[in-house]
Amino acid sequence: MDVDIEAIVRRVPAWARDTVQIRPLSGGVTNRNYVVTFDGDEYVVRVPGERTQLLGINRRHESEASRRAADLGIGPPVLGELPGVGTQITQLVPGHHLEDAAYAARVDDVIALVLQLHRSGPLEGQFPIHRVVEWHARDASSHGAMPPRAYERLHQQSRHIEAAFSASPTPPMPCHNDLLPSNVLFDDERVWLLDYEYSGMNDVFFDLANLSVNGGFSADTDDRLLTSYFGEVTASRWARLQLMKVMSEFREGMWAVVQRAISTLDTDFVAYADERLTNCERLASSADFGRWLIDARADPGVG
Repeated sequence: MDVDIEAIVRRVPAWARDTVQIRPLSGGVTNRNYVVTFDGDEYVVRVPGERTQLLGINRRHESEASRRAADLGIGPPVLGELPGVGTQITQLVPGHHLEDAAYAARVDDVIALVLQLHRSGPLEGQFPIHRVVEWHARDASSHGAMPPRAYERLHQQSRHIEAAFSASPTPPMPCHNDLLPSNVLFDDERVWLLDYEYSGMNDVFFDLANLSVNGGFSADTDDRLLTSYFGEVTASRWARLQLMKVMSEFREGMWAVVQRAISTLDTDFVAYADERLTNCERLASSADFGRWLIDARADPGVG
C-alpha cells in the first residue's frame, strides 16, 4: 500500500485510528482513485493529479455540484470532503459501464438524469465552452505545450458556432460537461451520473452533444436523444446538437494538450489530443456544417 495514500486517507477523522482497507480503482485519467472500505461500507476517494485547476476544475464548484446531484438522487451520496485535498468522498455505488449499442439503448434513461440536473437551478460554477477552449490554449502555451496547428482553424469555427447560437440565445443551465461512458453507471434498477469536476453553467446542447459524441451515437440515436429531451426534433435542435459535437471534441482535444504539459500520469495525452482534434476537424468539415450554422440561428425552445 502506498504510504502517502494511506496517510491522506487517515486525515478523515472517522478513519484516523480504526481499520480501513484501501484498494486502487481503475479508470481515472486526471486523478488517482481508490476505494476505502470502512465498517462494512465502501467509499471512493480521489487524489487529484497535478495542477488540476488548469483543466478548469474548481473544488468548491465540484463540491456544490456533487452535493446537488446526491440530493437529486442522480449522483452517489457524498460523505464529505477529503481533508487537505478538497475532493469529495462519495459512496461506492453498485453498477457497471456500458458501451456501443448497449449504451445507446439506454439513452432515454441517461437523458432523464441529465434533465433533472439541467432543471435543478443555478450553480456557482461556470463552464462557457467557447471560452474554455481559449483558456486551454492559453494555459498550454504558458506551460510549454504550444497549441497544435489545427487550433486556429477550429477556433475560427468556434467563433462561427458561437455567433449562430447568439442569434437566438438560450439561458445557461447547470451541466455535467463530462458525459463520458465511464461517468455513467448502470445497475438493474437505476442509472448514476458520476464525477462532477467540470460541472457548471453551460449551454444544454453541450451536454447533449458531449453525451452523443463520447458514446459514438448514430443519427438514429441522436434523434432519440433529442426526442427524449425535448419531445420532438426540430432543425435548430438538430443543428445545435451537431455543432456542439464540434465544440465537445475541440474542448476534449485542447484539454489533452494541457494535460500533456502538466500531467505525470501514465497516459498518452499526445495521441489522445490528436485523436480528438482529428475527429473535431472531421465534424467541422461536414458538407452540412454551413446549413447547421443557418439552422442553429432559430430559437431551439430551451427554458
